[in-house]
Amino acid sequence: MPEDAFFDLYIDECFLGGRPNRSRIEPFLERCVELGHPACIEEVLRRLDGEPRYLPVIFRIAERENKEETNPLTIRLYEYLLIHNGDRHSVENAVCRYRLFLLRLNEDEENNSRVLNAFSPYRNNLPDELKLEALTVMGSLCFNRMDAEELNTVADELISLCLRLFGSKDQAPTKPFAPDRELARPVLAYYSQGYVMKQIALCEKGEFKEAEAYSARYEDLSWLAGTDSANKEKLADLALFAHANRIGCRLLGGELEVLPEYVDLLEIHPQERVPGLIVLLKTANAYRISVDEYLPRFPIDLQRLLETQGSMYSKQVGRNRFARLLYQLSIYHFGRGRIEESLQAALQSWELSHQLNNHRMFRLLASLTLMYNEQSDPPDL
Repeated sequence: MPEDAFFDLYIDECFLGGRPNRSRIEPFLERCVELGHPACIEEVLRRLDGEPRYLPVIFRIAERENKEETNPLTIRLYEYLLIHNGDRHSVENAVCRYRLFLLRLNEDEENNSRVLNAFSPYRNNLPDELKLEALTVMGSLCFNRMDAEELNTVADELISLCLRLFGSKDQAPTKPFAPDRELARPVLAYYSQGYVMKQIALCEKGEFKEAEAYSARYEDLSWLAGTDSANKEKLADLALFAHANRIGCRLLGGELEVLPEYVDLLEIHPQERVPGLIVLLKTANAYRISVDEYLPRFPIDLQRLLETQGSMYSKQVGRNRFARLLYQLSIYHFGRGRIEESLQAALQSWELSHQLNNHRMFRLLASLTLMYNEQSDPPDL
């Protein structure tokens, strides 16, 4: 006989005499989530009716059962907590909203924008270890929807938070950082990501010289890595990444003499080819130069790109970048007189943007009709 054969009858055992029994309710709800019994969960929650003493119990269960994959039953527990937690400024309230924020993200960019807007006002109430991850994910979403101003704001917040928690090369933090939860990423990832996001935001606004200066902020983080030998490879990758971004900023700013060096860097590091090709094509389109000799060295393969990405957020950023790459490629081919290739790239970008439901990309792609009618240049991105 399966373990859950009499789960519906056991609910009464959890409320003997009409009074909830914590020692029975907590393990029972936990197993209901694990085994997938929404009706039993709903009945227990109905009988608890927002009883304040049981909100911490529900919160503990939700946190323990919150896994990387989306579980609608975990979502239901967090929603229940938000309905019955009257303190909108509490840490628990912010954590519930943060968990729902992550759990509701998907491949639909319009959905992700709504989810981001709903969560954003509560980010400052999060514990620092969760706020680090929240700001990092928010930065990816701002990049996807091409919101340079909001990306700049989030980058500044992440930089400020990292300086407070981890200090800098010349100044130690006021007190050691002792998180209550395990960090989702290495400290090096958070510290560098703030400056990378800042660079991207400044480049989106055309402030290439200012963006270039930020490479120095994460080029050498050996002071933060300590003596851990596992960080040596990460430090080397960061140094090269910072250098490549510096060269990319110079290229976008019109220093075309660094073009061969930038292309060589892209060949060495295939994981950076898509953002690198966007820089290459934006430069070619802005300064009316040919990069035909370089493009055959970098086959454009979306599936291969996605296989190199780990998390869902990384894959989503990868898809959006690919759509932007195809947009720039369409403009480039048109400028070289290759109308058929230009239309093909535009249609591929449109199809991918349709899959992502990225309305911002729709508007940009629609602007290409003006280019084909030779009325104006398409907007940059």
